[in-house]
Amino acid sequence: MKLHLLTSLFLTTSLAFAAGDNAAPGANAAPAAAAPVTAEEKAAIANFKTQIEETSKWIEEKQKEATTDPAAGIAMVGEIIAKLKAIKCDGLPADLKGAWGDMTVVLGEMGEVFKGMPKVDGTKPEEMQKVMGEFLPKMMAVQGKVAPVAKKLKDLGTKYGIEMGKVTPGN
Repeated sequence: MKLHLLTSLFLTTSLAFAAGDNAAPGANAAPAAAAPVTAEEKAAIANFKTQIEETSKWIEEKQKEATTDPAAGIAMVGEIIAKLKAIKCDGLPADLKGAWGDMTVVLGEMGEVFKGMPKVDGTKPEEMQKVMGEFLPKMMAVQGKVAPVAKKLKDLGTKYGIEMGKVTPGN
C-alpha cells in the first residue's frame, strides 16, 4: 500500500460520492418547489452559486494535483475543507443557510480526522496497515454524519438551482 491509497480513499469516500453512486433510496426524487425568495435572497443565492462553482473548479484542480503528487493528498484535505468553510452564506434563505452551516460543522469534524495524520512510508506495509487501521473507523464515523447533511444540501441546491456535486461529500 502506498500513500496514494489514502488520497484515493479520501477522494472516493468524501468528495467523489457527490456523483450519486451511493444515493439513498428516493434520493433522486424531485425536490419540493422553491419557496418565494426576496430580492436580497436571490442576490445571495447568485453569489453563493458563484462561490460553489468556483470552489468546485478549484477542487477539481486540487484533485488533479493529488494524482501527480500523492503525498500532497493529505495536505489537500485541509485546504479543501478551509476553502469550503470560507464560502459566505449571508442573506441566503434560512433552509439553505442552515444546511450549509451543518455542512461546515461536519467538514470541521472531517478535518479533525486528518489533522495530525502521520506521514506514512508506503514501502512499510506494517506501518501503513497500522495507520489505516486507526484512520478508517474515524473516517467511517464522520462519513456517517456527512451523508444525510450532504443529501439535504444537494436537494436544496436543486431547489435553488445550484449544482452542489463537488461540495457535498458523502452524497
